[in-house]
Amino acid sequence: MLKRVYRLRKNSDFQRLYKSGKRFTTPNLALYYMPSNFDYSQVGFVVSKKVSKKAVVRNNLRRRAGAIVEATYPKFKTPTKMIILIRRDFSALTPSELNKEIATLLGRQVL
Repeated sequence: MLKRVYRLRKNSDFQRLYKSGKRFTTPNLALYYMPSNFDYSQVGFVVSKKVSKKAVVRNNLRRRAGAIVEATYPKFKTPTKMIILIRRDFSALTPSELNKEIATLLGRQVL
């Protein structure tokens, strides 16, 4: 998991990104992003109860996505605040398929 300083935690940050951030979507994921005023990027993950009613499943999805973002974090070019919204249960996807989808999502905006 990303270090705490690199994660979005405040509700106000999430609300600001939803209102004024740009949006890019794929079938399983959505990305809200905007430039950061820090020297580093911050990432937040959101999995709603529409995806799964079980917290164990939602946390597992968040961890899988977080591990892939952590691996690609050093490649981020510009400081960006972003939310990765998990829209569907992608537990059936293989890790390589999930990695490709997250890379597609981040590649156009951050990498």
